[in-house]
Amino acid sequence: MSKTTLVLILALGLGGGFLIARFVKPTPVAVDIPKPAVVEAPRPVVAVAPLVRPTAPAITEKSADDIAKEEFKARAKAFAEETKKMVEEISGGDQAKVQRAMFAGMMKPEGQAIMAEARELGEAMRNATPADREALTQRSLALRDRAMNALRAEMAALNNPAPAAPVAQPAATGAPAAQPAPVIIM
Repeated sequence: MSKTTLVLILALGLGGGFLIARFVKPTPVAVDIPKPAVVEAPRPVVAVAPLVRPTAPAITEKSADDIAKEEFKARAKAFAEETKKMVEEISGGDQAKVQRAMFAGMMKPEGQAIMAEARELGEAMRNATPADREALTQRSLALRDRAMNALRAEMAALNNPAPAAPVAQPAATGAPAAQPAPVIIM
């Protein structure tokens, strides 16, 4: 018997044991506990004053920073949805083609520069104040336009592949045709 088979049999036996133990429980035995014969004297009742809760409004007011953060999150979500719609319009709904175009674009230096700038911009947005976010928003719009133009170029390259290199035709003047390369089988 191999070690693997032995380990599997032990694991199966252990699992079966736990399963049986879960459903087979010992019946509880009732044990009479004698009660003490001593009766305690009643304790005096102390009047407790009702708790006075501070009257605070149920809805807490949000600070200006919280409101600005919520507005920023809503604008960022709308920006992402708008960008997603733009990508779908460019691709015509073909997700496979979009993936190929994005992968091809990321391999080019200009695509890598766009990605690096997007990471830098995202980090700056996380640490920016609400006043600084307006300037960063303009930069993100310009970056999105650059990215969409690069995606359009890649989609066009996928739709219209570069023509293959022209095949040299043997001259009709009697020149011998080029022989194919020999096949070497190892």
